[in-house]
Amino acid sequence: ITRLVAGDGTTVVGEFATERRLVVSYEDMAPALRNAIIATEDAGFNEHFGLSMSRILVTIVRDITTGQRAGASTLTQQLARDMFLRQYRSQGGVFERSAARKLKEAVAALQIEKRYTKREIFTLYANQINLGHGAYGVEAASRLYFNKPARDLAVEEAALIAGIIQAPGRLSPFVNPKGALTRRSEEHTSELQSLAYL
Repeated sequence: ITRLVAGDGTTVVGEFATERRLVVSYEDMAPALRNAIIATEDAGFNEHFGLSMSRILVTIVRDITTGQRAGASTLTQQLARDMFLRQYRSQGGVFERSAARKLKEAVAALQIEKRYTKREIFTLYANQINLGHGAYGVEAASRLYFNKPARDLAVEEAALIAGIIQAPGRLSPFVNPKGALTRRSEEHTSELQSLAYL
């Protein structure tokens, strides 16, 4: 973010950015937020090696039986796609569905897992993701939607931010308040409350 500061050096007059990103450490994210993201995006994140073979098999079976193509990307694969495979993104922001792209994504995910710890991977992911309205990363989203830092998010707020990840343009509380609340169901919130101690 480029900030225009007044002559006193402290008053921010304006901000300019295509991607509003405020990078934070793992410790600066509320445990409820970390748990919410893992629960919604990749429940097996701490157990897999970058790829989830069980998710891939389930998705293949579902694709064959229903005829609808669904995603099976782990959190690490999503990070690899967003950081290294932007050339496969269409002008509408959707990634092309091709075997070549999926193979490159898988190889990049395996390399990320070999190089970084799970904590580091999660931190990179949480600072990279698009959360709507130009907010990239959980800190920018937390300040945009709740006017507070990510470390201070309540369980319900964390669940709402995690729910936006899948479709930020469609599930933003500014665009679709009802859809955002539906995604952050009461059942999901109670599950997060039980995990909040982690």
